[in-house]
Amino acid sequence: MGASSGDLGKKSLLLVAANWTGTALGFLAAVLVARRLGPEAVGALGYGFGLIGVVAAVLLPGFAQAHTKRVAERRDLGRCLAAMGAIQLGLQTAMVVAVLAAIWARPGLIPPGIPLAVIYLMLGHRVATNLATTFGGALLGRQWVGSLAFVLMGSRAARLVATLFVLAWWPDVRAVAATYALEGTLELALGAWAVYVRRGARPVRPDAETLRAYWAYARPLLVTSPIGLLQDSLDRVLVARWAGLQAAGYYQVARGLWEVLGTLNAQPFNLLFARLSQLFARRDARGDEEARRLFTSAVDKLLFLAVPAGFLLWALRVPVIGLLYGPAFLPAQGALMIFVLAAIAQAAVNPYHFVIYALEQHARFIPVVFVRFGLYLATMVVAVPMWGGSGAAAVRLLLVLVPAWVFVRWTRELAGIGVERVTWVYAAGFGLLVLVSEGMRAALAGVDAPLALPAAILVATAVYAGWLRLAHPGAGAHLRYARGLVWPPGWAGRGS
Repeated sequence: MGASSGDLGKKSLLLVAANWTGTALGFLAAVLVARRLGPEAVGALGYGFGLIGVVAAVLLPGFAQAHTKRVAERRDLGRCLAAMGAIQLGLQTAMVVAVLAAIWARPGLIPPGIPLAVIYLMLGHRVATNLATTFGGALLGRQWVGSLAFVLMGSRAARLVATLFVLAWWPDVRAVAATYALEGTLELALGAWAVYVRRGARPVRPDAETLRAYWAYARPLLVTSPIGLLQDSLDRVLVARWAGLQAAGYYQVARGLWEVLGTLNAQPFNLLFARLSQLFARRDARGDEEARRLFTSAVDKLLFLAVPAGFLLWALRVPVIGLLYGPAFLPAQGALMIFVLAAIAQAAVNPYHFVIYALEQHARFIPVVFVRFGLYLATMVVAVPMWGGSGAAAVRLLLVLVPAWVFVRWTRELAGIGVERVTWVYAAGFGLLVLVSEGMRAALAGVDAPLALPAAILVATAVYAGWLRLAHPGAGAHLRYARGLVWPPGWAGRGS
């Protein structure tokens, strides 16, 4: 690994730690709400997220990614901030008008049992967080991860404190929705402080070249980003509509746990995109070779972490759901197991997407997303009425895998980046973990039930470690690398 890879690893660790801490705070707030208010309230909040997400998907093109890329390319930061701020103000105004018009025109759009105030407050949350991407994208593009970590944790911590107050003094789903609006507002304010005060940036009137650069990158995303956002939000709405609010509550719990697991990959993916954007800004042999080394190392390390983390959530699904949410939410475990598979698949597949985005070849996604959206609608129509949240989770897994082979072919053609052999090693390893643990649990259940789960996890982990030692000897170096990142002497001499 080169210095840049080590620096990326250090920054990824800091950002993952901050994101996990922020996610844990938000997750704790969601658990408290579920325990205090029950599945129907959780389903109502999930519907609010989904409905606003659907409208946002239709109206909001993908300028956020263009913003991160242009900032990562070291363009004038002040012009980038002003350009993104103006773009977001226009987009958010359009979204607010569209949501209010939809509610006025279709009063039956909001199912019985969901207060209208929940929808309005979720709208406020979405507007504020979208405006905050002006500053979050700048912090990410310049890789100022300390400031970005502060923004993420500060806003989530404030929502947790507000949630505790609400549940103690006014246990109502509308007040809980207000805590989300508070979080978005604080994320916007803290982001502005981090960029303008902490980093000393100043907005500069954007010139025509800057706006053209944003438009050139965002233009394909006018098609692909709305469809992706629509798919990400429509599942909540369809589960609530076709399977009921209680099923939507179970599904929201499973999605929440999956999203916690997904934070392990999300921030390293974003930093990988920023670094690849820098390297591919100049297409020369040296930069391309460094990009290939960086990609290979990143995929290996991401899977090294994602596989055992996914297995633990799989194996501990019943105690995790039961202890966090209570026995009433145990039906969520079916969807959760499928979401774990989707998270492992994302860790293996999503890095190829970021190579294509960094190369500015994302217009290739346009015909693919239409095919995938048709597949999404067709399978949701069948899966959700039959299997509820588990069916929606299975559709999510399907969309991760189809058509992953096309993306790999593109990265091989464009940058010489093909399927990494370690992907199959880790996939087989996860299969071993699941087969051994489930087999051990079944075999020991009738002998000593309390010991069945820990014994199954230990035996499966031992088998997995043996498999890695045999099939991927380099995995041992990852433990030493991780120790060098987290052990204080390992931070000495690295780039900040």
